[in-house]
Amino acid sequence: MTFYEKIIQELERAEQSLSTVYSFAFRFTEEALFEWEEQEQFCSMTYGEAQKRIEAATGALHALLTDYPKGSPIGLYLPNGPDWVIAFWAILRSGYRPLLLNTIAPKELVEGCLREAGASVCIGAEAFANVRCLAPDALTGGDGSYCDWADEILLCTSGTTGAPRLIAFDGKAVCAQIRNSGFALQKNHSIASFVHGKLKLLAFLPFYHIFGLSAVLLWFSCFGRTFVLLPSLSPEAIGRVCRQHEVTHIFALPVFWNAVADQVLRAAKRTGQSEKLERGIRLSLALQNGPIPSLGRFLARKLMRSVQEQALGTAVRFCISGGGALRNDTLRLINGIGYPLYNGYGMTEIGIASVELRQSAKARTEGSIGQPFPSIRIDCSGETMRVCGRTCYTAEYRNGERIPHDPMEWFDTQDCIHQEENGSLFFAGRSDDMLNGANGERISPALLESAFGSPLIAALAAVSENGEPVLVVEPKQRNAYALAALSEELYEKNAALPSAYRVRKIYFSLDPLPLALTQKVQSGAVRRGLADGTLRVKEADRADAPVASAFDAGLEEILPRVIAVFRSLTGSEVLPDSHFRYDLGGDSLTYFALVEQLSGEFQVTIDPSAGTDLSTPRDFAIYILKEGER
Repeated sequence: MTFYEKIIQELERAEQSLSTVYSFAFRFTEEALFEWEEQEQFCSMTYGEAQKRIEAATGALHALLTDYPKGSPIGLYLPNGPDWVIAFWAILRSGYRPLLLNTIAPKELVEGCLREAGASVCIGAEAFANVRCLAPDALTGGDGSYCDWADEILLCTSGTTGAPRLIAFDGKAVCAQIRNSGFALQKNHSIASFVHGKLKLLAFLPFYHIFGLSAVLLWFSCFGRTFVLLPSLSPEAIGRVCRQHEVTHIFALPVFWNAVADQVLRAAKRTGQSEKLERGIRLSLALQNGPIPSLGRFLARKLMRSVQEQALGTAVRFCISGGGALRNDTLRLINGIGYPLYNGYGMTEIGIASVELRQSAKARTEGSIGQPFPSIRIDCSGETMRVCGRTCYTAEYRNGERIPHDPMEWFDTQDCIHQEENGSLFFAGRSDDMLNGANGERISPALLESAFGSPLIAALAAVSENGEPVLVVEPKQRNAYALAALSEELYEKNAALPSAYRVRKIYFSLDPLPLALTQKVQSGAVRRGLADGTLRVKEADRADAPVASAFDAGLEEILPRVIAVFRSLTGSEVLPDSHFRYDLGGDSLTYFALVEQLSGEFQVTIDPSAGTDLSTPRDFAIYILKEGER
C-alpha cells in the first residue's frame, strides 16, 4: 500500500468533518507548507509553524468577536499565502464559517456577497460598507487552547452566467471531494510523481475558487505537500518560479495553458525553430503513445528538455486544466513538449467532477474531460448534464438566510456534455450558448473557439447573431498589418471547417471582450452587445488583397509612435533611420529603458538577443509588426 493510499483509507474511516481534514493536514509538522521568494531570498513555512499561528489566531478571533454569534459567516478577502490559510482554519476553529471572497471582483460585487451571506465581519485589508474588517496581523497572540469547530465553507460562484450565488459545503462533502484523489491515484499513479523527493504545486489558482480550494489546497495538504507562491502573475515570474523551485504539479485555467503554448510558439518562430519544434512534438507524442507510457513520458522529457528549460522548467510531472474549454492546439502542444496535461471539469455547485486520467498522449489530447468521479452520479440523457452525489453542495445562502440542499437531489449543470460508450465525457458548452448550424445541427461554441485559437488573439467568442454563428475576436495587435495577417488566418481556418460548422461573419472587437471572474469570455454579454450595438466591432476583411500589401500601412501607422518613444528617452530630434548609439548618443542603460517602454507600449516581447539588429525606429517598428504576426 502506498503512502497516499494509506492516508485515503484512514480518511475513509475517520469522522467526515473539516476538523478531520485539519488534523490530517497538520500532522506533517516538519514538511514545508509554503515556499516563496522575498527580496531575492527563498523563504518557507512548515506545517508545524503554520499550525502554531492558526491556534493563536483562533484564540485571537474568539476574543475579538465576543458579540458575534457563533456559526455566523466571516468573509475571507486575502490573496493566496500563509495569511489566507491561517485565517481560513482560524475562522473554522473559532466556530465561524469562512466565506471565500474573490479578490479581483469589483468591490460592489464583493459587498453583495457579504450581504447575501449575512456576514458583518471580514478578514482582509479592504474596507467594505457595514462590515467590520480585521487585518491579518490582528489575529495574533490569542489563547492557543481555544477551539470550537464549525463545519461549513461558503464559496461564491464565478458569475459567468449572472450574479454570483453563494454555495456551501459541509465537512462530509469536503471529505468526499478529498477522497476522490484515491480514485485518481488508482487510475494514474503519475499524479504522485516527485522530483528530488519533493512534490510541489504552483499556487496559481486562487484558494477561493473551487478548483484551487478542492483540487489544490485541500487535496494535497492532506498529504503534506508544498505550495509555491508567485510574486506576480506575469509570464516571466511564473516561468522563473517554476524553474527555480522545481515545481512538479501545475493546475490552472485554460487561459494559463493557452498563454504558455503561445509563448513557446512565439519563441520558436522568433528563432527560426518552428519546423524543428513541430518535428519534436510529433516524435514526443509518438513516444508517449508507446506500450509503456511512463517510459514514453521520460523519453519525451529528454527530447524536449531545451524547450522545457525555457518554459516552465524540467521538473513538471503532472498538469490539469479546468474551469473552461481548452484549445485543442494547446492540449497537443503542451503534451507534445513533455508536460502531461490532463483536461478536467467541475463547477462550484458540484466540486471537481471529472478529470481525464488515461496515460497515453492520444487520450490526453482528444479533448475528453475524463470519467466522473465515484462520488457523483451523472445523467447525460437530456440536452444538459444532471449531477447528484455526496460531493455536491449542501446549502445555499440568499439574503442572509441559509437554505439547505440535499446533495443527492439532481442538479442541472446547464452544460451540454456528451458521454461516450467508454464513459469519457466531452464538454460542448453552456446550453444557452449553443449555436445553430446551417443544417439545423447544434454546434458547440467551445469546438468553434478551439478551431480558431491563435497566438494573435487575446480573447474570442463564438456566438449567435440573427440565428447564425459568428466569431467575435479581440486581437492582441491592432495595427493594419497585424489585423490583415489575423484576418487571413481566420478565414483560412473557417474555410477548412465543414460547411455546416462555418461561422457566417468574423468581427474584430474594438473594445476588450467582457470577462467573467474566471477570465472566461462572457458569451452572453457579447451576444447582447452585438444585438444592441453596445459592443463596438468591425467586420474582418476577407483578405482579398495579400497581407504583404498591409505591411506599409502598418509601418506608417506605428512608426510615429516608436519615434515618439525614442524622442522622449533621448531628448533629441529623431528620424525614422536615426541610429540609437551613433546618431542619438544613447547608452546601454537608456537602450534597456527603450526596449522596456516599447514592449509595454505595443504589448509585445522585444528580444534584442534574437539575432535581429534593433538600432533605429524603423528597425523596431518592423520588429514589432512581425512580432504582432506571431
